[in-house]
Amino acid sequence: MAAAATFAEFAVHDSPAPLGAEILGVDLSLDLDDDTFARIQSVLDERSVIVLRGQNLHPRRQVEFTKRLGELKDTPLLGSYALKEHPEVLRVSNIIEDGKHIGNPDAGVFWHSDGAYQKIPAMYSLLYAVEVPAKDGKTFGDTLYASTAAAYDALPAARKQELGKLTAVHSLSHQYERKKSIGFLKREAMSSQERQEVVPEVQHPLIRTHPRTGRKCIYVNEGHTVRIAGMPDDESRALLEELFAFCVRPEFVYRHQWRVGDLVVWDNCPTLHKATFDYELPLRRLMHRTTVEGSAPY
Repeated sequence: MAAAATFAEFAVHDSPAPLGAEILGVDLSLDLDDDTFARIQSVLDERSVIVLRGQNLHPRRQVEFTKRLGELKDTPLLGSYALKEHPEVLRVSNIIEDGKHIGNPDAGVFWHSDGAYQKIPAMYSLLYAVEVPAKDGKTFGDTLYASTAAAYDALPAARKQELGKLTAVHSLSHQYERKKSIGFLKREAMSSQERQEVVPEVQHPLIRTHPRTGRKCIYVNEGHTVRIAGMPDDESRALLEELFAFCVRPEFVYRHQWRVGDLVVWDNCPTLHKATFDYELPLRRLMHRTTVEGSAPY
């Protein structure tokens, strides 16, 4: 194995939002020395979303970098979109070949946190831009990220204490039903009962503590959160709608405008994310995604 490269030009540019940072001077096609990787991890801990632009990232290299961050996570129900040569890498794409999507066409129609519907949600998600939709010099398909840690910090102390006593119920079937309600899901691959058997409902603390930094965040999202455990339905709906809207207020949001060669890494514990669907074929979008296993929320 070649000696790990040291990147003397390492630099960080924070976004104006409370999350998001661009890391400069790192080439992920080369082996990273331990110090450089530790610096990347530190920026990720602090800023929750990091961007490494201008990468020429072979799937094998993406997998290797992902493994530095933690154990690879298996993504249920999406195996048909995996790369044949590198099944750890999933394609996210609107491209259709032989009448079928080559990747998952849903890049995130609702605000969500990856794997919140599982007992052990995802820790990190990594998305590498292979093709970005563009026309007349303008790019489309931005991704929005919201800091639920910054949202928690903005709450009054009494509200933090009140919410800290609550537990939220999350469900993958809830996401499917919401997609159907807006006409996004045209045909279901699995019934609601089948989805419940594969990924049953789970409960997580409404206020979650980050396992690495200890920072607290609001852990609900419109894509997966069904209700507040033990609360009357009308009160639960009202509280969730309030929190959904609060977490994605403009002052908590970073908008990423993609370029080919971008690798974006985000921490699913203190963030939500959502895709923008402002493009359609013949404008093509193709991303390679890998995911890191997390830990049980507390």
